Amino acid sequence: MIMTMPSNRAATMHEVIELAAQLSEEERRVVVDSIAPKESLEELSRAWSEEIARRSARVRSGESKGRPADEVFDRIESKLRSR
Repeated sequence: MIMTMPSNRAATMHEVIELAAQLSEEERRVVVDSIAPKESLEELSRAWSEEIARRSARVRSGESKGRPADEVFDRIESKLRSR
């Protein structure tokens, strides 16, 4: 389902995003915490805790191996440049 919004709301939304991008990380966190439903934040926190535990277990078991950060960032930058 594609949702459309009136152009003035879309412009306002983009303006809010541009303003938010200028905030510090802590300021953005305050904004998100103030507008996000509490249940969503709790669910997100729970989901990330589960994901961290799952990834940690995979590393400890040897199922997952780390990669040097430079290699990971180079791959990401390459993908972004090819867009």
